[in-house]
Amino acid sequence: MFGANAAAYHRPALGETSPYTYVLAPDLRFIQASLTGMPSLTGAYGDFPVYGGAYGATWAGLAASGIANANGIPLTFSQNGQSLVPLNAGILLKGDTAQAVGGDGISLRNYTQIVTPNDKLNLTLLGHYDFDPHIHARWQGWYARGSAENQVGQGTWSSTLFNDALTANNAGPYSSSYYQYGVTTGAYALSTSNPFLTSAEQSTIKQALAENGLPTDTFYLNRLNQDLDQGLFRTTSQMFRFQGGLNGDFRAFSRQFNWKLQGEYTRNTNATTAPSLVIPNLVNALNAVTAADGTIECAPGYQNAPIATRSAVCAPLNPFGYNQMTPAARDYVTTESRSTNRNTQRDLQAEISSTVASLPAGAIRWDLGYEHRREAYHFDPGAYLLGWKQGDGSYLPYGNSASIPYTGGAYHTHEGFGELDIPLISPAMHLPGAYHLSLTANGRVTYNSITGTYWTYMTGAAWWPTRDIGLSGNYAVSVRNPAIGELYSPQSSTYQNGVDPCSDTGLASGPNPALRAANCARAGLPQNFVSNFNSYGVEGTAGGNRNLSNERSKSYTGSLEFRPHFIRGFDVKASFVDVRVSDAITYLSANDLLNACYDTGIYPNNRFCSTFTRDSSGQISSFRSGYYNIASYETQALQTTIEYNTPLSRLGLPEGSGAIDLRGNYVHYVKSTRNYAGSTYLLSGDIAAPNDNFTLNTTWIRGPFNAQWQTIWYGPSLVALQVPTTRFEGNKRPAFAYFNLSLDYAVTEHFSTSFVVNNITDALPRDAGIYSVGRYYEALIGRAFQMRIGAHF
Repeated sequence: MFGANAAAYHRPALGETSPYTYVLAPDLRFIQASLTGMPSLTGAYGDFPVYGGAYGATWAGLAASGIANANGIPLTFSQNGQSLVPLNAGILLKGDTAQAVGGDGISLRNYTQIVTPNDKLNLTLLGHYDFDPHIHARWQGWYARGSAENQVGQGTWSSTLFNDALTANNAGPYSSSYYQYGVTTGAYALSTSNPFLTSAEQSTIKQALAENGLPTDTFYLNRLNQDLDQGLFRTTSQMFRFQGGLNGDFRAFSRQFNWKLQGEYTRNTNATTAPSLVIPNLVNALNAVTAADGTIECAPGYQNAPIATRSAVCAPLNPFGYNQMTPAARDYVTTESRSTNRNTQRDLQAEISSTVASLPAGAIRWDLGYEHRREAYHFDPGAYLLGWKQGDGSYLPYGNSASIPYTGGAYHTHEGFGELDIPLISPAMHLPGAYHLSLTANGRVTYNSITGTYWTYMTGAAWWPTRDIGLSGNYAVSVRNPAIGELYSPQSSTYQNGVDPCSDTGLASGPNPALRAANCARAGLPQNFVSNFNSYGVEGTAGGNRNLSNERSKSYTGSLEFRPHFIRGFDVKASFVDVRVSDAITYLSANDLLNACYDTGIYPNNRFCSTFTRDSSGQISSFRSGYYNIASYETQALQTTIEYNTPLSRLGLPEGSGAIDLRGNYVHYVKSTRNYAGSTYLLSGDIAAPNDNFTLNTTWIRGPFNAQWQTIWYGPSLVALQVPTTRFEGNKRPAFAYFNLSLDYAVTEHFSTSFVVNNITDALPRDAGIYSVGRYYEALIGRAFQMRIGAHF
C-alpha cells in the first residue's frame, strides 16, 4: 500500500488499448536519472537521457542524450561504479516523458514518510486563590517540548530536468556555473579523465562522445544523490503559555454585575536541523585529479565555501555507483542546516456583564468587553538557508533551495465587543404554541494594525413551540484576519507537479473545457502537448504574502431539534448551514495557479497568469505558489447530530448493568465550491473530502470502566472532480468504513489506564495508495494498538 508496490495512476503502456487516460498499477518508476549515476552526452536543461513513452514505440526506452550501448540502450553505472550496465527502462507509457512501470528506474514513493516519529512532553500547572467570596484569582501554566525526526526522505537531485549542468572551476576558482549562474541542481559536468572512472568506462564514454561529434573531454551525470543527502531532518519544539486573571462580582444600582480581567502570553519555538549539501564544496570535490604520487586528490586552486562543513579539508568525491564516496568526501560537502521559527502571542481581555431589564420570561442580559491582541512571527534561516552574501548584497544559495532571508512581522488589534440575550417567552408563562422564545445578538468592532477597522456581528433566535420540538437560526457576518504565517512565512523552494491544464490530459477538464482549450490555443500550445509537469516536480517557490487582506463571510444556520420528554436522554438535531466567503485567503498550488489562468474569460489579463512561466518549448519552468485572496467560497451542508444516554435498567436490564451513551454525527455537503478568476471549482465529493461522512460513538459505562466502539463511514466519492469519465480508471470509489475500540478503567481516583485498538477489523480501501494520509491515516496504517497510563495529583 506504500512504497513501490502501492497502486498509482499513470498513463497506459505503449501498445496497450485502454478507454482511460490514466490507469492503475503498482511499481511506477522514474527513468531520467539513477541512484548510481546516468551518464549523458549533453547537460543542458531539458536534455533527457532517455526517450520516454511520449516519443512512441520506435524510440521509447532508447538513449536520447544518454550514453548508449551498441543497441542504443542507455547505460547507467553499476552499484559499485566499476562498470556501465544497460538500463532496463521497464514498461514505457504513452504520452509520458519520465516514468515507466517496473524496470530499473527510481521508485520515488520509497522516499515518502507516512508518519514522522515524535516524542512529546506536556506539563500543566493550575491554580486559584479566593481573596473573598467576590474576588477570585486563577492561573494556568503550560509547557510543552517535543521533537520529530524523519527516517526516510528524498535527497538532492543533479539532473538536466531541473537546470543546466553544474560545471567545474576549470577557468579559475569562481568559474563554475554555480558561481556564474547560480546552478545547484543541474547534472554534473565531469572530466572523462576522472580518476574514479575505470579505463573501460572512460573508453565507452569517449567513444560515444566522438561518435556524436562532441568534444571527448567532458560528459554529464544525472543522479539522485540519495547516498549524499537523504533528505533527513529533525525538528525540536518548545511552547510556553501562561494565562491568569481575576474575576468576581458585585452589586450596584440594584443589580448583580460579573466581571473578568485576564491575560495570556504564548511563545512557540521550532528549530529544524538537517544534514545539507554545500554545492561550492561539491564542485571542488567532484573535480578529482591524479596527484604526482598516484593518489586521487581535489584539483588544486579550489576555494572552500565560507560556511563550516563537517571537514574543511577537500577530499575527492566518487559519484559513480551508490555510496562509493569516502566518509572524508562526504564530510567535506556536508554541513548542518539550522533554521528557527518563533511565534509569540499576547492577549489582554476585560469583560463585564449584568442585566438591563426584567421581562416576564426573564432578565435581559448584556455583556461588554475589550480585547487587545498582539501576534509576532520571526524566522531565522541560519547561515545555510540564508546563503553566501555577495559583493552586491545578494545571496548565493549554498544548496538546492533558493536563498531564504530573515523574515518576520507583527500585528496588533484593539477590539470592543458586546452581547445581548433577550428572553421573550419562557415555559413558566404557559403560552399555547410557544414553550420558549428568545433572541440573541452580538457585535464586535476591531482595529487591526495591518488590515484596518471592521465590524462583525451575529443575530439569532430560538423558538420551541412545545417542550419537545425546537427551531433556531442565526445570521452572522464575520471577518478573518490573515494568520501570521500566511503573511510572513518565508519564500522557499518547492517542487510540485500535477496536471497541466494545457496538456493532452488536462485540456478536456475543468469547469469549462471549451474555454480552457481556447485559451491554451491562444498560448500557442498544441492539443497534443505533453507536459513534464504531469510527470515530475517542477521547481518553484512558496511562502507568505504580505499583501493579504481580510476575508469576509456571511453565514446562515437553521436548525430543527427534537428532544422528546417521553424518551429521557434522547436528542436529535438537524441543521442546514450556508457559508459564503469573499476575498477568501487560500493557498494556491502550482496546479491551482495554472487552472486559474487558463479557465478565465479574460486570459491572459488575469493576475494568476503572471505567477508562473513557460520556457520556449512550453514547459512550466517556474511558479510562485502561496497565499492569495481569491474571489469566493460557498458551502452548503446538512448536519444531523443524535445523542442518547440512559441507564440500562430503563431498558429492562438489572440494576448495576451500567449506562449506554450514543453520539452520532452525519454531514452531507449539498454544495462546496471555490470560485476565482470567473470559474467555479468543486471542493467536495472526492476521496479527500467525501460528500457524506458519518461518525457514531457507542459507549458503555459501568462504574470505573467504560468501553467505546467508534464507527467511521465515508460515502462514495471520486478520485478527481470535473474530469471526463474516461480520465481515471476507477474514478468512482465505493463507500468505506472502519471501526475503533477504546477500553478505559479508572484504577483509583488519581490513576487511570486505557487500551485502544484503531481499525480493529484491519479495513483497507481498495487501491489504498491513491488515498490521502490525512483523512485515511488510521485505515492506511492498519490495525494499531495503544496503551495509555494517566496519573494526576
